[in-house]
Amino acid sequence: MSRHHARKQALSLLYQLAIRPEREEEQRQRFIEEYPIEPEDDALYFNRLIDGVLEHQEDIRSIISKYLRGWTLDRQEIIDVAILSIGVFELLFDDEVPTEIAISEAVILADTYGTDQSRPFVNAVLGNVDRFEKKRVPQNGEIKSDKMHQQSEEAHE
Repeated sequence: MSRHHARKQALSLLYQLAIRPEREEEQRQRFIEEYPIEPEDDALYFNRLIDGVLEHQEDIRSIISKYLRGWTLDRQEIIDVAILSIGVFELLFDDEVPTEIAISEAVILADTYGTDQSRPFVNAVLGNVDRFEKKRVPQNGEIKSDKMHQQSEEAHE
């Protein structure tokens, strides 16, 4: 198995949780029992993705929403939002994954599981997130608000 497979498994569980958000931990346990993830490194990465996306879900959804241009997050395909959530998590909250890999993997997932429009959509949103958001996330993983970011930049001038 590989990180790519761990991402696919994480995408499947995030999609499932988006459709049926109740009893999250129970669904997660059942998912892992039905689809064991091996080797251990991949299982750890799967768990890191799930934990990270769920922990930062509010911030991730807010960031994605900024780049939808005339659409709301609720009007997007559930699978696209799940793919974008993994991509945004890897770009902003996981310093082990290079930018190019995070975007490329998300585009591959979009091409495989999304609609005809998913690939360019995911690529564009994550490109903008990388371009305009990445510098706002300090090492501790907390996202600064626009006002805090502006004050921080002014202090460095």
